[in-house]
This record gives sequence, structure tokens and C-alpha cells, in this order.
Amino acid sequence: MFTSIKQKLTFIYILLIAIPLFMINFFAVESMQESILREIEVNALKTANIVSSISRNNIQQPLALKRSINQYMTGGGARTLVLDNVGRVMVDTSNLLENTVINNQEVRQALQMKEKLGYYQTDKYILQVAVPIIETTGDSRSAIGAVLVSVSVEEAFRTIHDFRQRLMILSVTAAFLAMMVAVFAGRSISKPIVSLSKVAKKIGEGQLGKTVSIESRDEIGQLAENFNYMSKELHRIDKGRTQFIGDVSHELKTPLASMKALIDSLLYGEDDIEVYREYLGDMDSEIDRLSALVGSLLTLTKIEETGIRKDIFSLKEMVEESVKILNPLAQKYGVEVVTMIEDTPNIICDGDRIKEVFINLIDNAMKYRDVEKAQNRVYIKGRRKKYSYEITIEDNGIGIKEEELQSIFEKFYRTDLSRSRDTGGAGIGLSIVSRVVKLHHWELEVKSKIKEGTSITIVIPNTSLKNSL
Repeated sequence: MFTSIKQKLTFIYILLIAIPLFMINFFAVESMQESILREIEVNALKTANIVSSISRNNIQQPLALKRSINQYMTGGGARTLVLDNVGRVMVDTSNLLENTVINNQEVRQALQMKEKLGYYQTDKYILQVAVPIIETTGDSRSAIGAVLVSVSVEEAFRTIHDFRQRLMILSVTAAFLAMMVAVFAGRSISKPIVSLSKVAKKIGEGQLGKTVSIESRDEIGQLAENFNYMSKELHRIDKGRTQFIGDVSHELKTPLASMKALIDSLLYGEDDIEVYREYLGDMDSEIDRLSALVGSLLTLTKIEETGIRKDIFSLKEMVEESVKILNPLAQKYGVEVVTMIEDTPNIICDGDRIKEVFINLIDNAMKYRDVEKAQNRVYIKGRRKKYSYEITIEDNGIGIKEEELQSIFEKFYRTDLSRSRDTGGAGIGLSIVSRVVKLHHWELEVKSKIKEGTSITIVIPNTSLKNSL
């Protein structure tokens, strides 16, 4: 029926306005009509009952009764008839129906000792009220006649009709204005939704990063903000994916090109066995780099696909195992590893992944040592806070520039490209660290100064702590 949300909203607004207006019109007119006619009916019944009381003792004396009624009805404006017990008119204040028998519904009901009223329309609207003239003899009561009062209600119906017309004009005017407001409201509400739809279509066509300009602060404004955030994130993710593919290609291409050059040298000119050994050693190093790169990529992919599996592990044991694995590397680089963990707790985590986090962080701290310093140290500190437990890997190495701190957890990011090549780094280790920590809903804090060193703190909230050992 409706093809747009604007039409639906407009229709709903019109209904919400039209239905109350109709009900107000109906009940207002009905209430006014009931009020006006009720007052006329009460006055007519009052007049009829008074005439009935006057007639009770004078019904057999029509002339005297007529004089009494005329005296009472002076200026009354109502026509009064007094009838005997067979319906014959004894008195007619208009002198038209005397001695005529009337047998309408109101008279019959009155002669049965019941009050009755009814509305009639001839050339004008008339109210007829009939009441019995009751005679009481001992314990018995009987109707000896009836009083029929006719009152013109033409003026009352004209007043009601005029009121209905005025109310209708006001209602139509109000409905028209309300319809304009409904159209405007429907358009203003649907406009941002239409804008969202258009931008969503562009995003579906591949134009990631497109945003919609909506300044409202209501739910639609919040939806627009979330939509813009989603669009920017999709653009960022897509850009990262493109960059990721390019970085992987570059990282794979470099060792492959190096091995290709070495193999070509062996195939087309080198016969010395020592040169062969040297070249084969270089190729072995490049293959190790490739294996490490592929292993890191597989680890990152596996984390994204399978997530983490939590259990309860000893933080102290995981740190000690990580340090033990890296002891040969520490001895090779001449780095002293100092463990200073207080109040070691059990933590709820994926043990293998967190151990991998520690290995990556300690390994980085060793590789990026400052060779100009006489003594290189890596400190592993653990301390309990009020709402968390913090474990910090701190070194006195070369440090990181302040503008690079926010980028070190991105895939393939290296602060020193040539040094990373020498250490075999591909820039994936810290991205694995960041992803694992985020999956645990923990936090990472990084501080660093050039030539002073770097500290990376893992903040473990109390919700991930089991107890103390």
C-alpha cells in the first residue's frame, strides 16, 4: 500500500490526529445536545406535572380548569392539552382540538400511569410530554386523565446544528494544519533515513568510508553516528587488508629474491666449497625467516578463527617458563633477565596464548637492546593494584619514538626497518600480543624514551584473577 517510510509516517500521523478529532466532534455534539434537550425535557415535565396537579380536582369543569391553566401558562410558550380517561381533549390552550380524541403513544402511556416523552418533526421539531392525572381513592390509584404538553425545540436543534457546523469547520481547519505538520514531520524523520540508505548503497558498491551528515541528537542521530563509525572502520579494515596483502607479498618476496640471487650465483659461477657453504647458510637463514613469518601469520589467523580457550593458570609459572625458553637468546645477546613478581596470582586465561605474549614481549626487549650500553637488562615486574594486577616487561634498550608508540601493534610495523631485518623481525609479534590481550579483555600500556628503554604493561582486571598462590 505504501512504498516509503515517509508515506507510512504521514498516514500514521493523520490517523493519530483524525481519530481524536472525530471522537471530540462526536462526543462534544452529543454532550451539548443532551445538555440542551435535557433541560427542555425537565422543564416540560415540570410544567406537565403542575398542570396535572391543577387538573386533578377540576377535570369535570373545563372552563374553570382552562382559566387556571391559562393563568399558570402566561408567557410559557408551550401548548397544553388536558384529556379525560378516554383520550378526549377537555382543555386545549390553543383552542383547536377540544372534544377531539387523541390516541398517540404518549397519551396511551400516560393513561397507563406512566410518563412519556417523544420528539416529532413536521415543519419544525416538537417535543411532546405526557403525564397522567392520578386520583387516589383509599389505597388505590387510577388515571382519570392525562396532560399533554407540546414544546417547540426548533431553536434548540438550530443551536445544536450551528454548533456542529462551527466545530466541523474548526476540526477541518485543525485537520488540514495537522496534515501539513504530519507531512513535514514524516519528511523530516524520513530524510535522514533516506540519506542513510543512499550512503549504505554506496558502501555496498565498494565506496567504503562514506559518511552521512545528520546533526540530530535523537536515536536517528545516534544511528547515523554508529553508521559513520562502521563505515570508517570498514574503510580502515579494508585499507589494512590491502596493506596486509602488500606487506605479506613484500615480506615473502624479499627472502625469495635473496635466495634466488644466491642460487643463481651458485649455478652460474661459484665453485669454491666455502662460498657454497656461506651461500647455503644465508639461504638457511632466509628459509628460517620465511618459516617464522608463515608461523606468525598462521598463529594470527588461528587466533582470529578459534579465539581463546580459558582455564586457570599460575602467572608465576608461565613467566618462568617463558624466561627459560628465552635463556639461550639472553645468553647470546648478553642480556640479564630479572624477575620481580609480587603476590603472584592464578589467572583465568588461555595459557598457551599468554605464554606466547610473554615470549614475544621478552624477545623484543632482548632484540632491541642498546649495544652501546655496558649492561642490558630486561625486568619482568608484577604488582597488585586495587582493581587489577599489572605485569610489566621493561628494558633499557634503544627505546621507541613517541610518535611511533601508537603504531607498534599494527601488523608488519617496524620502528627500525634495517634493524628489524637484522633481528629477523617481520612486525607481526606485537600485533599477536595486542590481539590476544584484547580477546582476554585486558589492557596494554606502553611507555618509552629514546636511549632509555621501553616498558609494556599488561593490565589484568580482578575479574580474570582467581586467587593467590
